[in-house]
Amino acid sequence: MDKLVYPLISTSYLIMIRRDDMVDLKVLYNSECPICNREINHYKKISKNNINFIPISPETLKSWSLSEDQAAKKLHARLNGKQIDGVDAFQAIWDKLPYYRVLSKVIAIWPLKNISNLLYLKILAPLLFKLHKYRNKI
Repeated sequence: MDKLVYPLISTSYLIMIRRDDMVDLKVLYNSECPICNREINHYKKISKNNINFIPISPETLKSWSLSEDQAAKKLHARLNGKQIDGVDAFQAIWDKLPYYRVLSKVIAIWPLKNISNLLYLKILAPLLFKLHKYRNKI
C-alpha cells in the first residue's frame, strides 16, 4: 500500500501526516492463506483506501506483539488503536465497506454474534490454520 503524505493545514503551521496514520482501522492478515488473501483482496477493491491491510511479516508480528501462530490463527485488527480479533475484526471491516455495513449490523445482534463467534473460533479459524500449517510443511 502506498505511503502517501497528505498536508494538514493548521491555523499556525503546516503538518504532514502519512496516509496510514490517518486510517483508523488496520487489519493484520495471513497473505499466505489463499482463502484469506482472496477475501482481503476483495475488501481492498471496495474499501476506498479507508482500511490499511497489513500482511503478516516479522516486522508486523513484533509491532502487534503476536507470534506467527497467534497471528495466523485468526484475523486481527486495530480500530482507533484498540486491538481486536475474530468476528469483532470482521465487523470493524464490514462496517467500513459498502454493501457489508448491513451485515455488520446484523452480526451485532446478540444471538447471531455468539453463534458467529462460536463458528469462527471453533470451526473456521482452526480449519484455515490447519490448512496453513499443512501448506507450510509441503
